[in-house]
Parts: sequence; C-alpha cells; structure tokens
Amino acid sequence: MELKPALCLDLDGTIQHSNSGAKFITGPADVALYPDVEAKLWEYRKEGYLIAGITNQGGVAYGFKTAQGFQDELDALMTQFDSNPFHCVCRCYSHENGTVEPYNHRSLLRKPGIGMLAVIEAEAVIRGYTIDWDNSILVGDMEDDRQCAENAGIAFQWAWNFFNRLNPSIEEIEADWDIWEQSDRDLYGDK
Repeated sequence: MELKPALCLDLDGTIQHSNSGAKFITGPADVALYPDVEAKLWEYRKEGYLIAGITNQGGVAYGFKTAQGFQDELDALMTQFDSNPFHCVCRCYSHENGTVEPYNHRSLLRKPGIGMLAVIEAEAVIRGYTIDWDNSILVGDMEDDRQCAENAGIAFQWAWNFFNRLNPSIEEIEADWDIWEQSDRDLYGDK
C-alpha cells in the first residue's frame, strides 16, 4: 500500500459559503464555492495528498434539511469545480439533541471527535493507500475543527491562513464563534 498524507477540509465556511449571505446554506442554489479553493486543492493533490472533506451537518438531526437535501447541496458544490479535487467527503448528520431519528443520538463521527477521520482512513485502505497522519493537515474555520485536529494529533490550519484570505481579527473570530453557538442553540436547542 502507498503511504500518502491527507488534506482534510471542513466544508461550510472553509470550502463553501451561502450565495445569499445567509449564515447557513439553504439549498443547492445557495451553494457558493470560495474562488480561492480549487487551485489550492489541486496543488496539494498534485503533491500526492488525499483530499477529503469532513462536515458536521446537524441540521439533518433537527429536520432543517434531509440527508438527501445535503447530498443535493454537495452535488451542487461539486459541479462548481472545473475538475473535482476530492477523493471523498465524509459527513455527520447526528446531533445528540436533535429531534429526527436516527440522527438524534451522539455520534463518534461528529467533530470535534475523530470518527470522520477514521472513516477516511478506512476509505483510503480500500483504495490501496495508508494515510500518513504525521504529515497530514486539517483545515477549518471553527473551534470544533481545531479541536478535531488536536484530538487526532494532526496539524491544523485556519481556513483564512491556508487560503490566504483576509485574516479576521480575534474579536471577529470570537464574535463568529458566539454567533455560531447562539445559532446552534436557536436552531438545535441547548447542547
């Protein structure tokens, strides 16, 4: 088996954003790929990295979208690439405070847990690769992404640094985390 590092990327806020400016993507027509993503992902893929998406989609557990709805959004995202750089995308629909069976239970897949990384590793083995986690990178825009990387013992980079985007101030980052946490409470109830 061939040893390859992985470039693991969060989706919302890292790879894609709401075309309408909403906090959450509202459907396939609302999916917008950040313009700086494709070239950078292909740069890493050409260097031998496995490119993997990892995304919490707890809105499914609360009935704000369905698993098929998320798949439709993912399909819309992939059509925005000239050539899809991803080897795989892993998602977690579960949230322990959700209301929709079977997704309303705690899942080891959900970030900041490392379950999605384990799934990616299993997918790689099926394809004949061993992931070199010591040389892998996780890129994200939320504290759960950073904690996932820390829990897995792999390097982490903030999306704005990795893609050379405008670097938000620490106040903006903390305010955004507060907004996301409040949005989670508003949408999903208390954690």
